[in-house]
Amino acid sequence: MQVSRVNKVFARLGCFQVKFRWLILLITLVVTVLACLGLPQLQMSSSEEEWFDDWDQVKIDQAHFNDIFGSEDTYMVMVRADDVFAPEVLLAIDRLSRRLESEVPYADRVVSLTRNLSIPVANDEGFEVIDPFEGGIPDNPQELAEKRKLITTRESLVNNIVSDDAKETWVILSLKTYEGGIEFGKDSIAPFAREVIYSDEFKSDRYTLMPTGMSYTEMEEDEVVSRECAMRIGIGFAVMLLCLILFVRSLRGVVVPAIATAGGIASVLGINAWLGVVGDESMVALPVLLGMALSVGYSIHYINSFRMHFRRTGNRRESVIYAVEETGWPILFTVITTVASLISFLFAGIRPIRWIGGISAGIVTMVYLYVIILIPILMSFGKNAEPDPTQVKSAGATKADILFEFFGRKVCRHSVIVAVISAAIMLLQVPGMMRIDVNMDYTETMGEKIPFVVRLKDMLSGKLGSLYDFNVMVEFDDADALKDPANMKRIEQLEQKLGTLQLTKISGDKPRVQSMTRLVKEMNRTLNADSIEYYKIPDAQDMLTQLLFLYEISDPEALFEYMDEDYKTSFIHIELSGYDANKIVEDLDSAKSYGAQIFPDAKVSVVGEVVNYAEMNGKLVGGLLRSFGGSFVIIAIMMILAFGSIKAGLIGMIPNIAPVLLIGGIMGYSGMPLDMITMIVMPMILGIAVDDTIHMNNHIKYGFERTGSYKHALLLSYREIGKTMGMTTFILCAMFFVFIFSPMGALHNVGLLSIVGLGAALLADYTLTTALVYLCKPYSRESS
Repeated sequence: MQVSRVNKVFARLGCFQVKFRWLILLITLVVTVLACLGLPQLQMSSSEEEWFDDWDQVKIDQAHFNDIFGSEDTYMVMVRADDVFAPEVLLAIDRLSRRLESEVPYADRVVSLTRNLSIPVANDEGFEVIDPFEGGIPDNPQELAEKRKLITTRESLVNNIVSDDAKETWVILSLKTYEGGIEFGKDSIAPFAREVIYSDEFKSDRYTLMPTGMSYTEMEEDEVVSRECAMRIGIGFAVMLLCLILFVRSLRGVVVPAIATAGGIASVLGINAWLGVVGDESMVALPVLLGMALSVGYSIHYINSFRMHFRRTGNRRESVIYAVEETGWPILFTVITTVASLISFLFAGIRPIRWIGGISAGIVTMVYLYVIILIPILMSFGKNAEPDPTQVKSAGATKADILFEFFGRKVCRHSVIVAVISAAIMLLQVPGMMRIDVNMDYTETMGEKIPFVVRLKDMLSGKLGSLYDFNVMVEFDDADALKDPANMKRIEQLEQKLGTLQLTKISGDKPRVQSMTRLVKEMNRTLNADSIEYYKIPDAQDMLTQLLFLYEISDPEALFEYMDEDYKTSFIHIELSGYDANKIVEDLDSAKSYGAQIFPDAKVSVVGEVVNYAEMNGKLVGGLLRSFGGSFVIIAIMMILAFGSIKAGLIGMIPNIAPVLLIGGIMGYSGMPLDMITMIVMPMILGIAVDDTIHMNNHIKYGFERTGSYKHALLLSYREIGKTMGMTTFILCAMFFVFIFSPMGALHNVGLLSIVGLGAALLADYTLTTALVYLCKPYSRESS
């Protein structure tokens, strides 16, 4: 394909734009207004409930669990004090328990030291279930000490409800099942709980309240993400204007790209709203800032070409058409390759990634259209000027352009050394890439500079604190199966196995694993003179049936917390000490294996939020490989078609592998994890990095068609676009630099990796691209 022929087509387009500029402006304005009318309907969400296309079985198991045992969403408040049994602390716990139960929508039941704490005690008729503080907090120290002893001698309560050192305890609010998922919970329930917990009534130097819960932390995350996105977008827009002022230095050159950027981004988001597509709140800043950066880059390519020709000729209309002719095809080609790279996210199978790929592709396309329509038209208004004699002599080149040409001579002279050093640097990154670890740790993704994450980490350091957990549900075919001691003992056996998993949290010397067996063993102990020897499951079925019946009539809510009313389904709750991507997958596999071995005659399911995270680990790697692989193949094919040969296309791709390898090497060597947000960096950088490669190769090929000499074509390209390439990359890096100062760990990593990747891509295009072209001569033979 001859570049000169393609450029003539764009020259005719430039003439058409100038001729019908008022009509085109009117149509653009109407389309923009209609699209932007949808902005008030724009919906954003950060819910994880619909992340994957194919985790139906996980959702089916979770829904089945919820149908039997109610909502999985629970709010928990850790109370930390020197002594949680101090009267002042107990009174605060009691007031907090009652207010949460009465003031939080969908509140079901609060369990705490002072409310609904079920303890079986012996009486003349066998036993009864009591709530130690049901009658209030006693003033008598001796009576308070007796109640404390009763609670702290219960195996089922110590290091579950209260720590063995009495410095921590839980206030647990169970919620009724509600419609609307976590989105509804964080918007319509969690704010009421926070209002109670942080009310002035509970401000004290005697104790500390630390809340957590699924929709509660989701609410806090959403607030952080919304604030961060708004701040980064605002700062990004200011950076964009500053870069335009710095590089363009004219009012029109600043205002027109700013209008094009705002119009393009707003139009795409408005169309997204009209279509009813729900966006991802945690990622929206990325496509917006990407759109800003690329819009400015496209603008500067066009404006610099216009100004270079305008300095030589002084003819505004001719310079407009020349700029469209010279930059139209390479800019369009870069847009196509960038969009192709972003569309490859659709292959990831992860819905937020699919959305960010689609919306980013739309924004890149739209800002290109606005730039290519508005800038030539608005630059065509104005008077002609007298040509600058000095610029006529230098063909419009500045001192910086001449310096780039000088640098190009050095690259040509040492092209072999450049190629060898580049290859060595790329090979050094391969071992690092092999060490990349997938980790969806919530606290790492958010970052330890976020206040609520600091609180969660503080809770995890205690004896009771746990952020991650899962449940193993055992379901028999027959009703009353759990009245059989053999089945109950198998539940206990599985419980003990689960206590040996790598990440099971240990409090004192006791694994944080709970099931209905603790109630059964407590009842058996109570009926046998409170002897610890009888803290076990009875062997006789009549005795077990009697125990369950007595508990059912005494405190059915506590009994059926871990078991259904048909006595056929139960579950075991496992709390984790932390999150390690590889270990959690191994632990869940072990849990399934133990369940299958111990219960070959029952259905065993593993459910919980951590199961979703485990699913993500494998899908992130697969999604990244599909996305990057798809992006690489699509762009390589397009490069081959555009430059007319396999050799030229592959030479153009080699320098673009360099930034991807460097990003992977940095992640692997530094231990930076691959997560939902950082996984988009490699395909995105590949799509952006190829832009400069296209500009450079296109100019080299165009120059070669004019001169017949590779060296002359290379030097001409350095002089004409070397500075512009540096400016556009500087602007892109400046936009991603906005993320560097984000307290969110994942956004900080995206900013850092993007800057490194873009810088490496520019350096590769300045050196490796031209060295390979000079050595391999991919277009045709030089003319004599």
